[in-house]
Formats: sequence, C-alpha cells, structure tokens
Amino acid sequence: MAVSKTIEIHSLTKEMERAGKVVYSLCVGEPDYQPPGQVLTATAKAAELGLTKYTAVTGDGELRAAIAADLKARKQTDYSPEQIVVSNGAKQAVLQALLAVACPGDEVLVPSPYWPSYPDMVKMCQAVPVDVKTSAADGYALTGKALREALTKHPKASSIILCNPSNPTGCVMSEAQLQEVASVLADFPNVVVISDEIYERLTYTEQPHVSFASLPDMFQRTVTINGFSKSHSMTGYRVGYAAAPLYIAKACGKLQSQMTSCASSIAQYAANVALKDVDQKWMAERVGELREKRDLAFRLIQAIPGVKVGLPSGAFYILPDVSSYYGTVTPDGRSVKNSHELCLELLRCEQVALVSGDAFGADDCIRLSYAASTELITESITRLARFLQSLKRK
Repeated sequence: MAVSKTIEIHSLTKEMERAGKVVYSLCVGEPDYQPPGQVLTATAKAAELGLTKYTAVTGDGELRAAIAADLKARKQTDYSPEQIVVSNGAKQAVLQALLAVACPGDEVLVPSPYWPSYPDMVKMCQAVPVDVKTSAADGYALTGKALREALTKHPKASSIILCNPSNPTGCVMSEAQLQEVASVLADFPNVVVISDEIYERLTYTEQPHVSFASLPDMFQRTVTINGFSKSHSMTGYRVGYAAAPLYIAKACGKLQSQMTSCASSIAQYAANVALKDVDQKWMAERVGELREKRDLAFRLIQAIPGVKVGLPSGAFYILPDVSSYYGTVTPDGRSVKNSHELCLELLRCEQVALVSGDAFGADDCIRLSYAASTELITESITRLARFLQSLKRK
C-alpha cells in the first residue's frame, strides 16, 4: 500500500506551519464553511439528551429510515432501512463494500483519474485494481467502449468503482452517459457496481444528478455510497453510509461488527437533523458559493500559458494539465520531471500546497481544491502561475 499523497502533502504543510511559515493550501478535500446551525445545535443537544451510548451496529434505526426516505424522494431508489449501513464515514463504507464483493484474486475496475484510496482499498481485499483510462476530451467520463474493452480483457472483474461526481476531476456523468455504462454492464451480469456518490449534492449542471442504482436493472447490483461530509460540511463527524441489496448490506454489517461497531451516536443524531431540518436554501447557497469559486479558479488557471484545463461540473476540485512544464528546472537548478516533483518544488518555492496528479493516476496533472476563500484561491493560483513561469528548460 502507498501512503496517501493528499495526507503526505498536508503533513508537509503542517510541518512548515509549525516552523513559522505561511502555507497556501488547496490540497484538502473538505468545505471551508461550518455545518448548518441546526447540525451544530443538534450536536450539543444529543449529548444533553444522553445519546452517548452504542447504537445498533448498522446505525440508529431512525437515521436509517430517514436515509431511506431521502434516497427515495431525491433519487427514486426504494431502499428499506435494513438495506442501509451507517459507517464511520463514506470511506469505511467503500472499503466494506469491497470486502463484501471482491474475493482474493478478483479484479476491480477503477476508472482513472481516481480517488487515491480506491486502488489501495482493492489491494487490502487481496484483489487487483485495474486502471481504466478516461480522457479529458470526454470530460473524464467513463465511456461504454472503454468499459467493454476493460471487462472483455479482464474476465476476473467482480466489481467496478464509479465516483460520480468525481474526485479529482469534477466530472458529473449525465443520465445518457450512465445509461451507456449500464448497457455494457447488462452483458456482464456478475459485476457489482460500487457507486460513490458522496458529492452528489454539489453539482453545477442544470440536469439533476442521477443515482446509478435508479437506472433500469441496476438496483440489485449496485452499492450506493453517500454521507454527510461534503454535502453538509460534516467531515469530522465521520458519518457515511452504504445503501445496497440486502445480501450485501448484511455482509457489510457483519464486517462492521468486527471492525468498529457503530458510528458515533452523537454524530448520527446530528446527521438525522441534517437530513430532516436543513432546508434546500442553505444547500443552494453553498452550491452557489462553490460555483463562484470554481469559476474564479478556472479563469485564473486558464490564463496560465501552457496549462490545459476543463471546467468541472461538480464536487470542488479542478485538475489542470501542467505537463508542458515537465523537463524543466527551477531558478536554483532543481529538476521538475513529473507532477510529484512539481508539487514539492511549488511548496518549497512558493509555499503553495497542491496534490500531485500521480496520486490520482494522472501524472500530467495536479489537483486543486477550490473549497477555500476567494483570497486563498487567488493568492495560491497567482503563486502557481509565477512558479510555473519561472521554470526554465534544461
């Protein structure tokens, strides 16, 4: 297993800050605003009510019922509370789903660019991650052609991980694109889909986000992953969930019973309030703010000579291609051959922390999170531009 590059860069920034340096960080994937007021109030209220003991392993019954009702109302997917497993964050939900469906020696398709944890989670199951390339020309959406080629070439594939909206690309696959994927999967009935939809409320397209499990014939073969970290800025609460066919949900519950038991009782109470009491106005305002920050980041990056970048449709990441600057040296003669070296030198020279694209299976690129203040976005990208233009050919 590899150390998470996101965590590695974040750790370096903390070391620099402890040394008294100012660091401009756009590397951590969490909103820069607080959870809704109702959630903060509920957090304290849960403790006052004495809700400080274990819940059921798979989650408080009222929360699971609320999640099922929310998915039915917003996503048209009809889960029962028994099909919901509440975990310590969506990351645990993904890992448990993989442990439930991927046997040792199986292959798991992982479209790239991907979230760095996916391949190593697959390895933890003693399965083999298979990189399925997507392209900037297709907006980083997985195509039916690429999927069919991968499934034909890898007959041991037992599952595929879809991240929609995507971290790190910001791609939001349309219903038509998802239908294309589903039509290919119809010819491979034993492949389970783990659909990570943790960013589904953070989209900037006119069309609503479509849950993969809502497509015809996909419900009984899809594990839907979601949670409260990104939508309600509750990253530290660690509440995520899997919604799955009952046989998979039971397997995930069994795994969780031996791993962590239940998620935090206080956090679950707050999550229930987040679903029931936070109005759409709050969510719409946050999405509107993120859209403005996306547009700012896109304009600033697009203006840097030699950098190629597309406009993301969801989440809060942007993935510019900076490979035209590879094969250069810094003013003091240090080599920049790839995304990792570029990010390390950028941190050293300009105190800007970004994540190298090699962590995401996209070494031509670097990832920026624009879930930050406009001042931080502007300063960071201004420094990035200055750094890139200071590089010289050998």
